[in-house]
Amino acid sequence: MKRALCVFLVAVMTLSLAGISLADHREEHYIREEAARRNMRLISSEEAVRIARDRIGGSHVRIKDVDLEDEDDYYRSPSDFRPVWSIEAVSGRDEYDIDVDAVTGEILKFKIDY
Repeated sequence: MKRALCVFLVAVMTLSLAGISLADHREEHYIREEAARRNMRLISSEEAVRIARDRIGGSHVRIKDVDLEDEDDYYRSPSDFRPVWSIEAVSGRDEYDIDVDAVTGEILKFKIDY
Protein backbone atom coordinates (compact mmCIF):
# COMPACT_ATOMS: atom_id res chain seq x y z
CA MET A 1 0.00 0.00 0.00
CA LYS A 2 2.77 2.44 0.94
CA ARG A 3 4.66 1.60 -2.24
CA ALA A 4 1.60 2.25 -4.40
CA LEU A 5 1.01 5.57 -2.64
CA CYS A 6 4.64 6.60 -3.19
CA VAL A 7 4.46 5.67 -6.88
CA PHE A 8 1.22 7.64 -7.21
CA LEU A 9 2.69 10.73 -5.50
CA VAL A 10 5.81 10.65 -7.66
CA ALA A 11 3.64 10.38 -10.79
CA VAL A 12 1.47 13.32 -9.70
CA MET A 13 4.52 15.46 -8.93
CA THR A 14 6.14 14.58 -12.27
CA LEU A 15 2.99 15.47 -14.19
CA SER A 16 2.65 18.72 -12.24
CA LEU A 17 6.21 19.72 -13.05
CA ALA A 18 5.70 18.81 -16.71
CA GLY A 19 2.61 21.02 -16.77
CA ILE A 20 4.55 23.95 -15.34
CA SER A 21 7.35 23.38 -17.84
CA LEU A 22 4.87 23.25 -20.73
CA ALA A 23 3.20 26.47 -19.54
CA ASP A 24 6.60 28.20 -19.30
CA HIS A 25 7.47 26.98 -22.79
CA ARG A 26 4.19 28.30 -24.21
CA GLU A 27 4.70 31.70 -22.56
CA GLU A 28 8.25 31.93 -23.88
CA HIS A 29 7.06 30.98 -27.38
CA TYR A 30 4.37 33.69 -27.28
CA ILE A 31 6.87 36.30 -26.07
CA ARG A 32 9.37 35.42 -28.80
CA GLU A 33 6.64 35.62 -31.46
CA GLU A 34 5.36 38.95 -30.13
CA ALA A 35 8.89 40.36 -29.98
CA ALA A 36 9.51 39.29 -33.59
CA ARG A 37 6.20 40.86 -34.66
CA ARG A 38 7.34 44.12 -33.05
CA ASN A 39 10.82 43.84 -34.64
CA MET A 40 12.49 43.47 -31.24
CA ARG A 41 15.78 41.59 -31.08
CA LEU A 42 16.04 39.68 -27.79
CA ILE A 43 19.28 38.97 -25.99
CA SER A 44 19.87 35.30 -25.22
CA SER A 45 19.30 33.75 -21.84
CA GLU A 46 23.06 33.19 -21.67
CA GLU A 47 23.71 36.92 -22.16
CA ALA A 48 21.12 37.78 -19.48
CA VAL A 49 22.76 35.33 -17.06
CA ARG A 50 26.18 36.87 -17.78
CA ILE A 51 24.75 40.33 -17.01
CA ALA A 52 23.25 39.03 -13.75
CA ARG A 53 26.48 37.24 -12.74
CA ASP A 54 28.52 40.38 -13.43
CA ARG A 55 26.16 42.42 -11.24
CA ILE A 56 26.26 39.88 -8.39
CA GLY A 57 30.04 39.52 -8.58
CA GLY A 58 32.04 36.73 -7.03
CA SER A 59 32.91 33.36 -8.46
CA HIS A 60 30.38 31.14 -6.73
CA VAL A 61 27.08 32.16 -8.30
CA ARG A 62 24.61 29.34 -8.92
CA ILE A 63 21.70 30.04 -11.27
CA LYS A 64 18.49 28.43 -10.01
CA ASP A 65 16.01 29.54 -12.68
CA VAL A 66 15.84 31.63 -15.85
CA ASP A 67 12.50 32.49 -17.48
CA LEU A 68 11.50 34.79 -20.31
CA GLU A 69 8.45 36.75 -19.20
CA ASP A 70 6.26 39.57 -20.41
CA GLU A 71 6.70 41.71 -17.33
CA ASP A 72 3.74 44.03 -16.95
CA ASP A 73 5.23 45.62 -13.82
CA TYR A 74 7.27 47.75 -16.19
CA TYR A 75 4.43 48.83 -18.51
CA ARG A 76 3.61 52.45 -19.03
CA SER A 77 0.25 51.63 -20.65
CA PRO A 78 -1.86 48.48 -21.13
CA SER A 79 -0.75 48.13 -24.76
CA ASP A 80 2.95 48.03 -23.83
CA PHE A 81 5.00 44.88 -24.14
CA ARG A 82 8.27 44.37 -22.28
CA PRO A 83 10.06 41.03 -22.45
CA VAL A 84 12.22 40.40 -19.39
CA TRP A 85 14.60 37.64 -18.39
CA SER A 86 13.69 36.76 -14.79
CA ILE A 87 16.68 35.17 -13.06
CA GLU A 88 16.91 33.52 -9.65
CA ALA A 89 20.44 32.98 -8.36
CA VAL A 90 22.28 32.01 -5.18
CA SER A 91 25.71 33.06 -3.97
CA GLY A 92 26.74 31.89 -0.54
CA ARG A 93 23.74 32.43 1.73
CA ASP A 94 22.29 35.22 -0.40
CA GLU A 95 19.45 34.67 -2.86
CA TYR A 96 19.00 37.04 -5.78
CA ASP A 97 15.95 37.94 -7.83
CA ILE A 98 17.02 39.82 -10.95
CA ASP A 99 15.05 41.09 -13.95
CA VAL A 100 17.04 41.89 -17.08
CA ASP A 101 15.36 43.71 -19.98
CA ALA A 102 15.42 41.13 -22.78
CA VAL A 103 15.95 43.81 -25.44
CA THR A 104 18.38 46.30 -23.89
CA GLY A 105 20.13 44.14 -21.27
CA GLU A 106 19.34 46.76 -18.61
CA ILE A 107 18.90 45.44 -15.07
CA LEU A 108 15.37 46.41 -14.07
CA LYS A 109 15.27 44.71 -10.67
CA PHE A 110 18.02 43.56 -8.35
CA LYS A 111 16.73 42.13 -5.08
CA ILE A 112 18.82 40.33 -2.47
CA ASP A 113 17.34 38.11 0.23
CA TYR A 114 19.90 37.68 3.00
